[in-house]
Order: sequence, then structure tokens, then C-alpha cells
Amino acid sequence: MDDVVRLKAAFSGDFTVTKRPEPVPGDLRVGWGQSLLLLVLASSRGQRCSLQKVHFLAHLSRTGPLRQLTREVMARRRDPVELAIRIEPWVNRAAAFGKANGLITSRDGKSLALTDSGKVAVKALRAAGVLADETAFLDEIGKLATEQVVDSIMKMEAF
Repeated sequence: MDDVVRLKAAFSGDFTVTKRPEPVPGDLRVGWGQSLLLLVLASSRGQRCSLQKVHFLAHLSRTGPLRQLTREVMARRRDPVELAIRIEPWVNRAAAFGKANGLITSRDGKSLALTDSGKVAVKALRAAGVLADETAFLDEIGKLATEQVVDSIMKMEAF
């Protein structure tokens, strides 16, 4: 229970909402970025994966059309070339905050893994229904997107 309280405190606090002419950039939405990063890692084998796979899944899970296109590519109904994967700056920032909050660890700067606290945070996120569409997508695609498959798609090769 302490972990849930601590998680809520990390993702909340005193703030005000001010209408802006444009959306806040992704790399400044710290709670959203950390939440999605934790869900990406939780969906991967062993709850850890390479930075390349983190960027791959984080980018493709963001919108409904991208999620659907990814499903079609993974089912081999569409060509991997149709997936234009972006290396998202917000992922690196979310990883830095996640590491500072003790939710993830980094291995040689090449891969990320959930800590025990991160696993508790994922349970809390799932229980609260946070990012439900993204969670369902990651549960479906995360295990299919092996490191080898991700590497092939990033190179725009058949897998």
C-alpha cells in the first residue's frame, strides 16, 4: 500500500491547468511518459528490453491508427516499410525519471528493466485502468515483437 501512495505522489502533486494554444510536448508529460514506459517494459519478455525495442513499442502504441497498422504488420498483412518508427526524445526523459524514481534500471545503457517497485507501479497502473488502450495493445504485441523482429522492422526488412 505504501508503494501505491508513493506512486500516486510521484505522478501527482499541486498543479494548475492553463489552456495552451498547442498541446504540451510529449517529453514534458512526465507522468504519461513514465506510465507508458513501465507498460512497455511490463509487456516484454522478462520485463526488460533493449532501448531500440522500447522506442519501437512506445512510438507505435501512442495512437489508434499506429496500433492498428502495427497489428497488421505483425500479422504480415502489411509491409514493415509502412511503419515509420521514430526515436522519441520523451522516452529517454521518461527513462531518466523512471530510473531516478527507482522504477527501472538500465543495463550498460543498452537496455531497461523493471525493478520490484516498477512491477508494483505497473500493477497499480493496470488496476487504475491507466492507458487501457495502450495496455491492451502492448499485451497483444509486446511478446510478438522480439528483439530480432524489432531489429528487422527497424531495418525495413521482412521478418
